[in-house]
Amino acid sequence: MAQTKFDKQLEEGLEQGVMVFGRFVSGAPLDGEPRGPGSLPRWGIALVRLVFLAWAGWAAWMWWWVKDHDRVIWVSIIAAVVAVPVVVVGAIRGRGRRQHMRALVIPMSLALKELLSGWDDQQRLRALTVPIDRSFVAVRLPDGWHDPGGFKDQMRELVQDRMGGLWSGEWNLKNHPFNVVFTPQKPRPKLEPPETVDFFSDEVQKAIAACEPGQLVLGLDERQRPVVKAMTGETAMWALSVGSGGGKSSFLQMIITQLVRQRATVIGIDVKMASINCFEGVEGVHLYTDPGNIGDMRSAISWVAREVEARNYVKKGNPRKDFDRLTLILEEGNEFGDASKEWWNENKEKGEPASDPIWGDIASIMRMGRHVNVTIIGVFQDLREAAVGSRGLRNMFRMILMGNYNANQWKMIVNTTPVPESVDRAGRMMIIEGNRRVWIQVPYADPDAFREHSMGLRTEFGYSTEDLYGAPPGRSPQRLPSLLQKSTPLFQRDTTLERQAVPAGQDGDAEQSPPVNMVKDAPVEPGSSDGSVPVDEAVAEVELLPLAEISRRLAVEGIEVSAELMRQHKRRRKNFPAGHVVNDKELFALADLAEYYQPDEPVPAEQDGQDDSEQEADDE
Repeated sequence: MAQTKFDKQLEEGLEQGVMVFGRFVSGAPLDGEPRGPGSLPRWGIALVRLVFLAWAGWAAWMWWWVKDHDRVIWVSIIAAVVAVPVVVVGAIRGRGRRQHMRALVIPMSLALKELLSGWDDQQRLRALTVPIDRSFVAVRLPDGWHDPGGFKDQMRELVQDRMGGLWSGEWNLKNHPFNVVFTPQKPRPKLEPPETVDFFSDEVQKAIAACEPGQLVLGLDERQRPVVKAMTGETAMWALSVGSGGGKSSFLQMIITQLVRQRATVIGIDVKMASINCFEGVEGVHLYTDPGNIGDMRSAISWVAREVEARNYVKKGNPRKDFDRLTLILEEGNEFGDASKEWWNENKEKGEPASDPIWGDIASIMRMGRHVNVTIIGVFQDLREAAVGSRGLRNMFRMILMGNYNANQWKMIVNTTPVPESVDRAGRMMIIEGNRRVWIQVPYADPDAFREHSMGLRTEFGYSTEDLYGAPPGRSPQRLPSLLQKSTPLFQRDTTLERQAVPAGQDGDAEQSPPVNMVKDAPVEPGSSDGSVPVDEAVAEVELLPLAEISRRLAVEGIEVSAELMRQHKRRRKNFPAGHVVNDKELFALADLAEYYQPDEPVPAEQDGQDDSEQEADDE
């Protein structure tokens, strides 16, 4: 029997009705379009629809068959009162979920288009699961999915960009359904060195005892482990660029104590007179800490340079010769550089270079010293190139310790980004050795404890001057600052004040090793080839000074005469007091020049010039 048009329409209508009913009870969209983001899950929609369908069937039966209209009305009212708050709460909670979907889930699903190219937009959206608390990201993968090359890393980077932080993925490509679940990595706890470290703790002392010659313990690192560095080879020269209060003094005291244990000779230059004075009297530790005698400091540096020269000569003849360590410590390098430059400008002779030559000696030590076990530790508040004589020496400090620094100092010295945050704590320093960097906390102890321990180490391990080919220069008597000097007659000063200006333990040193600029007050014999002064034991010792220092001292006594004028008189006048050559420098006695420049009446400058002309005519 042929099928009529009505039969076809009836069949199609029944199919559509069954399809709509199936979508209705299953929770699927009735129009077949995908659900909007943030809507109820499919099972929730199906439950609501079935409840509504059950209520509609019950109400129709009660209304048409039982005829109990009042009961239907009351039940409907009660159901509405209960349903309305539930719907409102659901809508409010759904608003946050919809915002989450629109702001994060949907854009992320679109970004997965290249990585999951086999699926359309709706399939990728359904495959992506991101809870509203963002605790994980799950991505269901197509059947048979494999990494064609780098897709895993790209998907992880995508999740990290969208979610922030570091994420790790757990891939399931063996069991169906394939998927990957990304979870945030737990941040590693920030490790820091201890706040304080006791130098005499068992841990530090055990590490020091285990050090080989040339190795020194610098502190404890972020894992509470001792950091040991060798003052040999490429890292023989160290520099500190540490701001005020950064623990430079404690560092130097700790290093000197370890050097004493290794039988080293230490030359300490400290214009601040505070960091290393506690080692006064320790054998083999020679300190030059009087800012009024910059010449002594320069002589000590020059002596170290001559020792390097001598050791290299010996090493050439005996390549296997090992020398005891000789270490020069230059504390407050910035202040020393300024004071040394000023000293040179005041004392240099005509025709000598304008630049301070002491940095040439330091450069020689740095270039030639490590081969013969001579090293330098330079301490600066700001390690500028100008602070080391502008000779390119800054790059020769192959190991640098920085502390309490600012961003400009970091960029000038290390010149890398980002700039590590400085820790404003005494003794907290960063060791920079090439590309390796580590934070440490410097061990601390009382200065008197360092000195007492060093004295005991000298007794235990001994000390020898066998590898020294000369003696370190002596120190001049410490001069009282001008504000502490009493107004007394010339050359009759109260020696009590001068003794008070000398630190404890320095008087004995002066008796054993007289300063280099103290000679017998005797005339120079004619015909002496080297300009030396014959010693007459009956003549009292006098202090010999450069003309610039004599000019300052005479000014205190009310005699105004410049050092330049003295040099002119020395060249032009035959009756100018004779000088004495000490260490290739011509020095003069203060009493001689004071008597020479103490006339009964002051001489005008013009008349003095005339006298000079007359004296030159007499000489001719």
